Amino acid sequence: MTFLSIPLLYWFAGFALVLPRIPVIGKWFNLINTAIHELGHALMALILEGSVKKIELFNDASGTTTTTTTKFGGFLVAIVGYPFSSFISYFIFYLLSVGYDKGFLIGISILFLFMLLLWVRNIYGAIWIIAFCAINGYLIYLSNAKYIQIAALLYAVFIAVDALFSALTVLYLSFKQKDKAGDATLLKKITGIPAFIWGLIFAGIAGGVFYAIIEGSNLSSLTSISLCT
Repeated sequence: MTFLSIPLLYWFAGFALVLPRIPVIGKWFNLINTAIHELGHALMALILEGSVKKIELFNDASGTTTTTTTKFGGFLVAIVGYPFSSFISYFIFYLLSVGYDKGFLIGISILFLFMLLLWVRNIYGAIWIIAFCAINGYLIYLSNAKYIQIAALLYAVFIAVDALFSALTVLYLSFKQKDKAGDATLLKKITGIPAFIWGLIFAGIAGGVFYAIIEGSNLSSLTSISLCT
């Protein structure tokens, strides 16, 4: 997909860097990755036979997941969020590269509705999920392949870029504001290992996955359909 001879993938990468700085709109898109991040925490708790009390999504693009599990389980729940969103972003690009654009929109909408029904308990989070799924539902109803491809690629790029930048933000905070470094701070409390070590791990994984996405040979198929004549 191209626009002015530039692959749409690169346009969207630019949008993903600029839009987060635009009030309201940017945070709305960032919440897609936040929701995936929180889902990772929730799924790990369930895998460890713990429980998920609630998930909250906020208008500043942050989120929280409240779970109950063992101390070791708490460690695994805390560590999984950032790697989960990074690996999911890679999986999404794989789906798009083999033509599952519509399947991706349906799948992510079902996952978020599942979160809403079971765990999301704050008003803003509920409204955001309903709006996000409504938009996807309308696109699917229109059954316009190009619109679906554009939306799927836009979401994929935002998730990948935000997965990387959120990990880098945690790394930065783990050096500058150690008590405000999110999961890295929590892992320090659980293990005694400095927050910056966890920040480095998160950033390293996110950077490696992002590089794999950029270098992935299947990504060439994402630029094979022209949107302009």
